[in-house]
Amino acid sequence: MKSCCEAASGSAPSGPGRRWPSYLLYAVVAAALGFVLWQQWQA
Repeated sequence: MKSCCEAASGSAPSGPGRRWPSYLLYAVVAAALGFVLWQQWQA
């Protein structure tokens, strides 16, 4: 739990293994936004 909180706050060392969760989060947000815009365009 402590490592999770440290990674979320950004105080953890930024190694190659600690960067992918943030990229995954950005990808999920972008996909959700794109899906919503696509639904609005289809309507």
